[in-house]
Amino acid sequence: MCVFVTAEQMFCFQCEQTRLRKGCTTVGVCGKTPQVAELQDLLVHVIKGLSLYCNEAAKMGGRIPYEIYDFTFSALFR
Repeated sequence: MCVFVTAEQMFCFQCEQTRLRKGCTTVGVCGKTPQVAELQDLLVHVIKGLSLYCNEAAKMGGRIPYEIYDFTFSALFR
């Protein structure tokens, strides 16, 4: 279950547009809402976990499907 923060609780440090490069605590220059900032944080957390798992699998000789690379790239850069 996702619990979203309110506008008063927003903290976002995901882009170079943050004021003074310290993070936005209100809707930032980019216009991102608190919900979007939180979902992007969650997505990055999931990608980190997936990457750790795939790294260990590759060390043991496992083959990492192309779809994993495609998903990771798409999630982070598109």
